Amino acid sequence: MSQRKNNKNLRVLQIVPQLKFGGVERGVIDILRFLNRRKIENYILCENFNLDIIKSEEKKQIFTINQYKFKNFFSFFKLNDDLKKLIDKKKINLIHISSRAPAFIFYNLIKKNEKITYITSCHNPYSGNSIKKFYNSFLCRGNKIICNSKFTKKNLLANYNISENKIATIPRGVDIKYFNPSLLTLKSREAFRDKLGVLKSEILIIIPSRFSNWKGHSQLILFLVNQPKSILQRIKLLIFLNKNNKIDKESLLKLCNEKFYNKIIFNNPTHDMRLIYHCSDIIVNNSSKPEGFGRTISESLAMNKIPIGVNHGGVKEQLYPFDKKLLYKLNDQLSFNKALKYAIHLREKNNFNGRDYVLKNYSLNTMLNSTLEVYLNGS
Repeated sequence: MSQRKNNKNLRVLQIVPQLKFGGVERGVIDILRFLNRRKIENYILCENFNLDIIKSEEKKQIFTINQYKFKNFFSFFKLNDDLKKLIDKKKINLIHISSRAPAFIFYNLIKKNEKITYITSCHNPYSGNSIKKFYNSFLCRGNKIICNSKFTKKNLLANYNISENKIATIPRGVDIKYFNPSLLTLKSREAFRDKLGVLKSEILIIIPSRFSNWKGHSQLILFLVNQPKSILQRIKLLIFLNKNNKIDKESLLKLCNEKFYNKIIFNNPTHDMRLIYHCSDIIVNNSSKPEGFGRTISESLAMNKIPIGVNHGGVKEQLYPFDKKLLYKLNDQLSFNKALKYAIHLREKNNFNGRDYVLKNYSLNTMLNSTLEVYLNGS
């Protein structure tokens, strides 16, 4: 396939299972808006969406398949038929898939169409047994593969038969205009903390990820329960959990002793992460499995907030060059204590600056322009 030298005829379709609370999904919306600004015709295909951040005029660019699921084999033929009709109707000539299920389902249809440039994105270090690796490999079959970190790229090269020149490493970008601490006031910080029941003198720790076993919520509680009294009496923990999820809430509370039971705050997942970072003091990424990137690290740094995280994967890749003392070993109480104590020390100095580091290394504009470059030259 010949290289495209301009974008005037580019018609892009991004495919993702769902548009909801999560880093991958926000990246898809970022690309949609960037292409709109460049006046490049583009669309999204997903099972459903419930993102509050989607503007009314953008909804006409989003096609849903509410009655079907990408992971349902019985939907295979119907989904392929619907995609073919969408390709023909909108004259799609580039498809970008960011998830394994649609990459598997639509592979043959896309590859048979010589008019389509096929781009895939790998966001995590996929591995597993031979069957799992075969399924994962469909994300490695694009004309070009976008990896969100050097760590993800290294994992793909080690586990799959891929030519290195097919891979473009593009770190996730932070919208530095949106994640800007100067846009928020001390009054808004105090008002939200009052609503949560957090005193001005208290240290608010957050784990800003959706609830999942591997995200490390339980282990984080155990870490905090075992803090020395001098720290324990000063902290509170904010966890995002759907208010109807009583089972997981109860299981987390069972991990608490009487001294920590009233220090956990449960809040519904929110898309206003800028306000959440603004009102917090320390952000924790405690994932038990290494993440491909972990954008909460760079987002919190952009807001001049202090992140700590497990010393692996994309979290390590972001934090080690900035300040390796903010990293700790997986499931290691002493190592976590050391990182937390250091983070509290940085907070008390009151001059923490992570924003300049993000501006230099993880800006959204850099990510979007690099992605467009892949679109234009992928073949």
